Parts: sequence; structure tokens; C-alpha cells
Amino acid sequence: MRISKLVFMLLLQAGILAVPAGARGESPRLFLLGDATEAGWNEWLPEEMVNIGNGCFLWDGYLEAGNFKFLDSRGDWGAGIAPDGDGVEIRMMEQMGISRQPYGTNSFRNPEAGWLRMVVNMRDMSVNFRRPALGLTGPAALGWGLGSTVIPIFADDEGNVEWTGQLRVGELKILADGCRDWVPCYNAPFEGDVLSAGGHAVVYNTSDYKDGVFVDFKYNVPRAGTYTLKFKGELSGGGFYGVDVATGAEPSLDGAFAAAPGRYLVALDRRARRVHVAAVPQRLYIGTSGSECVELAGASGESFSAVAYLRQGEYYKLSTDPADWDNCALSPDTDTDLTAGATANLAPMHGFSYIVPADGYYDVSVDFSGAAPAISARRHELSAVADAEGAAVSVGVRGGVLAVEGEYRALAVYDVAGRMVASSAPCRVSRGVYVVKVDNNIFKISVK
Repeated sequence: MRISKLVFMLLLQAGILAVPAGARGESPRLFLLGDATEAGWNEWLPEEMVNIGNGCFLWDGYLEAGNFKFLDSRGDWGAGIAPDGDGVEIRMMEQMGISRQPYGTNSFRNPEAGWLRMVVNMRDMSVNFRRPALGLTGPAALGWGLGSTVIPIFADDEGNVEWTGQLRVGELKILADGCRDWVPCYNAPFEGDVLSAGGHAVVYNTSDYKDGVFVDFKYNVPRAGTYTLKFKGELSGGGFYGVDVATGAEPSLDGAFAAAPGRYLVALDRRARRVHVAAVPQRLYIGTSGSECVELAGASGESFSAVAYLRQGEYYKLSTDPADWDNCALSPDTDTDLTAGATANLAPMHGFSYIVPADGYYDVSVDFSGAAPAISARRHELSAVADAEGAAVSVGVRGGVLAVEGEYRALAVYDVAGRMVASSAPCRVSRGVYVVKVDNNIFKISVK
């Protein structure tokens, strides 16, 4: 019941309750990218829009001045969706046409930086844009500032302006006219007006001064919690004259997530506007794709390791499922050298990549046992013979049986694909090339 109500509210505010006749089939996902977005033109790191049903997708966010387009498959330029022209300037409150343009170069142009709501309808291939009617700034919101620190409030199709969210104790200022500047704005009628439950007057102001007197009165939020602000009056021309305020307790996450008990990875990105959650994996792979990867052996259910051949210039990710590599990826938020020391830069999302400074065999380790994950890799110089210089052990094969001479504590035998095929010796091996790790010594063995 709660989910249905939320979807209805989103549809109402987006102005897309009606399903157009002759509609096309739905696409399950839609992404936004371009130099106007945080992702830039990186097709693997686009902004994902919210699927609100009926083939429609919603996105509220801050766009820089620049160009953008859509993809309905992450990482695939063949899934491009754009206007029928390059650099088409967006127009507010108007249905603008789009079409599928595989590998095309057309895009929309956002002429000025600011908050924007867009609703894409994949059934009639159109998109609608609008700027926020009002915005909240100040210590009670996200702090003083313009731009991306403002909390935007969008009007629905009938011009109604209502917002529900969390506020903190402190001053609050209400910006108007797309939240582009400190004025115009809506002030409190007097200094120190406490934003308690009930009706409050708002005063439209085009300047911080009136007759030489500073009149920029803010509201004071008395306690942290959930607030609903319903503005009264007309949307245009400074026509709001009041706001009705309803208050509630601070939101709780109790019962908000339904998942099996266990340990989970949690990461934030897009300036903490997006949360990524995934269970600590039971199986783990490293590679460039689902067809080019090596499984890391699990030692204790939370620690994984393998000897893998990694190449300079390649871009590696971790994944929990080779069959669904991109959607099960674990990656950093910037390209990260695995040999620079253990790093906790690992999140359950398709982000940037892990790199190495030279081709070679690497001992790759991933540990989820602590409060933060840790991933590292150490390169080994392999000997072409079974004796490593300075090693207290030697490795040999006779009659298809691999044996180790000398005292050691740990042993792992890997094939050329990086799969561990044995953890004790003597052991039987078939024809091929093997990497044998004995404690901190690495051997390369060829079996004919």
C-alpha cells in the first residue's frame, strides 16, 4: 500500500497519469549522460533514471550547462536516444520529441546550470523538462549556498507546489524563480518566525533591502524532523502568499530494508545522493569482462585470493557473477593502482577500474572481514625453472605428480586461467603450465 501511494504521487507530480494511445513497448532501464552530467560522456557511468511505470522515467538533479542524451543500455552507444538534431536547446513545460539513434551524435543542450526535472516517456518517445518552482537553503536544509546545495521543489501540472522531506534545526530561506540567485525569494514576515505546524505568511521579495533597510527575514526551524510544506497562491509572478506546515518525527530506517541477515557492503556516490548496497560475496572474480576473468578462491568466506596475470593498460573490475558482469560489479570511484597498497576503494557499483603498472603475475587479495573492505595486488617475478633464488623449497613434476621439497606453511597451485587446482602436495596435474605459490615464493612449472 505504501509503495502504490509513492508511485502515484510521483506520477501525479510528473504529469504523466495518462497513457498515450498507440504507445510503444517499455524499456526496463534508462540512463542519462553527457558533459552536462557528473558522468560526462562515460557510457559506463551514467545517471540512472527512476522507472515510474507506464514506460516513463523520472530524474531530478543538477545539470551543468552543456549537452546530454539518453541510453537504455549502460555501456552501449548503440542504445542511444536523442532529439532529431544536434545541440537542441531544452524548452520548459513542453513535450519534446526523441528517437532511437544507435551510435548517433545528436544531443540536447542545457543552456544554463541548475536544477532540472525531466520525465522521459518511452511509449510516445517524448521528454518534458521543468525548472524548480522554489528551493530551500540554509542550515536547516543542506547549508547556505546556491547551485547543487539547494533542495529543489517542483510544481505539478496544475501549478501546485508541495514538498515533504527532512529538515534540521536552524535558519531556512525559500528561493524562487528556478533557484538561480538569492533573490527573488520568499521571506518570513518578521525576524525569528518559527516554522512550526500550522499556517505561515510568506513575503515575495526581489531585493534584500527595502528603502535602505535589510528585510531578508528567514524562518527558524525549531526541531529536526519530517516537514510537509504546502504553498498557497499562484505559481507565477510572486503569487504565493502563505505556506501550510505539517510536522512529523525524524524518519527511521527500521523495517525499510528487507534482506537476509548478514554483512553488507554500503557505498555512497553522486555527493551522497545515491546509496549502493550488496551482500558480502560468496564468490568473487577479477577481470575485464565476464568472459575474461579469473575466480578468486575464498579462504574464510570473507577473504579471497588468486594469482592472476594482469596487463598494464587493461581496466579490471571485481564481480560476483560472470554471467551478469556489469550489474554485479564491485569497483572504485576512480582508476586505482592495485600495487600502491591496500585500498578500501571498493563499492558495489559499476564505477571506474583497477589497474597495474606492468604486465605480470599478481597475487590479488580481497578482504571483507574488517569494517571496510581491502583489495591489493603484489607482483611476482617468476622463475622459468622450479627453483626460485633464495627459496628454501623446490618444486618438481614426475609422472604427472607435482611435489614440493622443503618445509613450508602454505601451498597453492594455479592453472594459466588463474584457477586454483590444488592446495596440497603431492598432487596429480595434467599437461599444461602452472603457477605454484609456496609461502612467499612463486614457481612456474611446465608439465609435458
